[in-house]
Amino acid sequence: MTKVWLHGYHGRMGQEILHLLEEDSHLKFLGGSSRNQLILPGREPNGYSPNDLVESLGETDVIIDFSNIAGNQAIFKACKTHKLEPKAFVIGTTGLDRGARNAWKDLCREAGHRLLFAPNTSLGVLLTMKMSQQMAQVLSPMGFDIEIIESHHRNKVDSPSGTAMFLADRICDKVDLKVSTHRTGKREANELGVFALRGGSVFGEHEVRFMGDHEELAISHRALSRTLFAKGALLLAKWIQKQKPGQHYGLPDVDLNDLA
Repeated sequence: MTKVWLHGYHGRMGQEILHLLEEDSHLKFLGGSSRNQLILPGREPNGYSPNDLVESLGETDVIIDFSNIAGNQAIFKACKTHKLEPKAFVIGTTGLDRGARNAWKDLCREAGHRLLFAPNTSLGVLLTMKMSQQMAQVLSPMGFDIEIIESHHRNKVDSPSGTAMFLADRICDKVDLKVSTHRTGKREANELGVFALRGGSVFGEHEVRFMGDHEELAISHRALSRTLFAKGALLLAKWIQKQKPGQHYGLPDVDLNDLA
């Protein structure tokens, strides 16, 4: 039985994951937290100190974080300043800058944690990334321009989305392009543009377009509910537990065959 802790418990994703945990016989909800509250089964939610949080995490196997930047910083500081036995982490919080990610990586190596950065826990997005990389390697040398367009609900904070930037960065791992998110003039050579639309209640849509002089190809992914992200998060939580301690991973490291 894998014991799971939810950080970002009160958020929409936290509640969706909690619902699925209740239906999974191989996973057990041990407790949850937000930036300011500790939630333990059978007890009233209350405030906590960093030491209280770390003590509560003691029996946890995997910690899933779907909070925000401030919430992510809160659990990082708690784990950094108080000794915590090696755990597995799935960081689904988006918008973390390079400094924050590097701090998590350092903590992972120092404390022996297993860490997965997962800006999008949809398996479809993971497949979209891998297919886009392959197509970019073929089409970019042939002169095709590559652009990414993403759409989300009006209340999403980060723009472009963490997923769009993840797709762009992973494509650039394979081909020599630079990412542009604020184009104001003519498209530059070797540029990959990322554009954001905000409105309504869109769960999340991402399209990678490969535009040539005589033809165009596209890969798109459309989320129809938050359930798909919650299911993916739990699959990734099981995956990260099997990996080497003291190591950090990204979605490109995940083999889809290992999630079957």
